[in-house]
Amino acid sequence: MAVAKGGRIVLLLASIVVIGAGIKLAAPLLVPVLVASFIAIVTAPLVMWLCDRGVPRLLSALSGLMLAVTAGTVLGFSLAAAVATFTDRVPEYAAMLAGKQQALELWLAGYGIHLEAVYDFSGPTWMLKFATNMAQSAASFVSQIVLVLLIVAFMLFEATGLREKLGRIATPGQIDELSDAAREVNAYLVAKTVMSLLTGVLVFAWCWWCGVDVPVLWGLLAYLLNYIPTVGQIIAAIPAITLALIQVGPGEALIVAAGFGGINLAIGAMEPRVMGQTLGLSSLVVLVSMVVWGWLLGPVGALVSAPLTMIIKHALAHSDDLRWLADLLGRAPRPAGKSGAKTADPSDELSRA
Repeated sequence: MAVAKGGRIVLLLASIVVIGAGIKLAAPLLVPVLVASFIAIVTAPLVMWLCDRGVPRLLSALSGLMLAVTAGTVLGFSLAAAVATFTDRVPEYAAMLAGKQQALELWLAGYGIHLEAVYDFSGPTWMLKFATNMAQSAASFVSQIVLVLLIVAFMLFEATGLREKLGRIATPGQIDELSDAAREVNAYLVAKTVMSLLTGVLVFAWCWWCGVDVPVLWGLLAYLLNYIPTVGQIIAAIPAITLALIQVGPGEALIVAAGFGGINLAIGAMEPRVMGQTLGLSSLVVLVSMVVWGWLLGPVGALVSAPLTMIIKHALAHSDDLRWLADLLGRAPRPAGKSGAKTADPSDELSRA
């Protein structure tokens, strides 16, 4: 029995390697499908609600699609405009940086410290390259939105008849399991979207108040990267703080950094209350999954790492042989005697809303 169990573990590890290699190779195809799937999961409750009230399937699907198109259009055009503004101002930032470097060298020379230039910041070449890469990424993002929305349209139309199809091929218990998984992912995505929007608005307001250029760009970046658990907001803060250092100085950069820290602490305190135990994953698993999915699928993989891992955990929990893996992925159990009275789960209230 021990040999048989060891053989199953080896077979499981080999299967994970093979599946991971397939995902890595198929990433260009899987990324738009995955993003479209999560958008469809978020908008599907609206479509189902309209269908249950007698609205025709086509109109219901179009209503959900229009919601996604509106959000995608606002996000895409705002991001493209902000990146274009930042790119146009890159030569100014390069000149500011060169001036600050010269001032630093003169100040150190007054104390008898002479530094040899490690890198020539006098030309805007390196910043132009950075801005060009950012502009290319933004253009690719906007073009991908069109393909994603097209896939979302067909998914929403198919979703209106999904319950009837599942009734023909699955048992009531299996349908309930799929519904529970979809409900959990929907609750997480809706809650995370709300908290990400709040984070983006706060970052925009703080950068605007501090006088940092292109605050819309830093707000959008904070909104998008907030989907990455744990380290997303740290990554989002780096370019805004760097620009504040170049544009206004170290004192103002520290103020900008303090604002980012305060926003992160406030959102970090609010998210568990809003989302409850919807995620259901340990902190280590969240961090490792971000690295793994980011390596397999690129930046989009890091953004959707948490819901993807949630789906895998839910599937493992309903397998007799692999339930132990789901337990390892989950949170550590609370100490006995500290749970207190049972309270309503905020995620359930959010999903019902």
